[in-house]
Amino acid sequence: MFASFRRRSGGGFTLVELLVVIAIIGILVALLLPAIQAARESARRAQCTSNMKNVALAVLNYHDQRKEFPCAAWLRPASVSTTDSVLVDNRLFWNWAIRVLPHLEEQSLLDQFTINVTTPIGSSVAPNNKVARGTEVAVMLCPSDIGRGNLFQGTGGNWARGNYGYNAYQYWADSFWRTRDDGAAAPFFKYNLGMGGVEDDVERHVMNIAKITDGTTKTIMLAEMRIGVSENDRRGVWAMGMCGSNFHCRQAAFVPNLCSPFIDDVYKASTIVSEVGPDQLKADCMMPDPNVDFSGQSLVRSRHPGGANCAMADGSVRMISDFIDSGTLISSEDGYINDVPVDQTSSTALGTWQRLNIPRDGWVVDKEY
Repeated sequence: MFASFRRRSGGGFTLVELLVVIAIIGILVALLLPAIQAARESARRAQCTSNMKNVALAVLNYHDQRKEFPCAAWLRPASVSTTDSVLVDNRLFWNWAIRVLPHLEEQSLLDQFTINVTTPIGSSVAPNNKVARGTEVAVMLCPSDIGRGNLFQGTGGNWARGNYGYNAYQYWADSFWRTRDDGAAAPFFKYNLGMGGVEDDVERHVMNIAKITDGTTKTIMLAEMRIGVSENDRRGVWAMGMCGSNFHCRQAAFVPNLCSPFIDDVYKASTIVSEVGPDQLKADCMMPDPNVDFSGQSLVRSRHPGGANCAMADGSVRMISDFIDSGTLISSEDGYINDVPVDQTSSTALGTWQRLNIPRDGWVVDKEY
């Protein structure tokens, strides 16, 4: 006797079959999303590389025209004012980013600024400065970061962001730059100056290609910096000539994207910590030192996985790994700690990362980066 079979009516799916199909689609989406995100980041990183290269070429064009690289920032001479400082934003004047605007095809933007010895860039006397400094320059922004439309609102407000910081110097600005002939500090001067420091019509910390004895292909001109995490965080402001805003200082002591807290010294840091919260800042790897109320130290940072883009002094751009070889260089203005000299010029102190940041250290870059 044959068993009877009941044929399923209709052509629909059973619940089990539907669940299996949904599970398969979910797995495929889970596999595809990282690939899509990686492709998008790859495109953003390529755009960042292109932007940084254009800024680097603008600096080189400035050099070709002036026979020297621009200084990071300009202040009034001490005979006029002893309160001008790049550590705070009370009197900010010209800086490297504003100087190179014509070479970025932004002459009209440069013409909007009114900057002189009585009218600093942050002054309310010239309201056109507020409009000019709030203008976003697309080539100054990394698309992986959050700078677009995210203005800094301190110091009069309306400051647009930028991601490419000039390699300025490795010393604490106000305690060293006007005393470079001091007996204790003088031997360290050439190890401290990057592409250009500060000028005040008396002291001029300028560099040119002839002075880069280590070679332009092995000297960092620009390095990425991340945008501040709040509207009161001045990190990454293209027109603001301060450490951590549009130039780097004392950055060679720490490898890129180091997540340790208190590495950045940022003016009004306590305000940032109160506003955002220390836990969130630490989670974002953006925790400044709340006990240092000066912009005196910055870290090279990016939102690219594994490293940060850096433009070399020949105009080329390289991704520098977070795991680059690093020496024992300390974050000190003159190589002294508690009045005890610390050797900051040896091969041990200056690893590959330090040698790339210091144009005249004399040490060979003999490791991959």
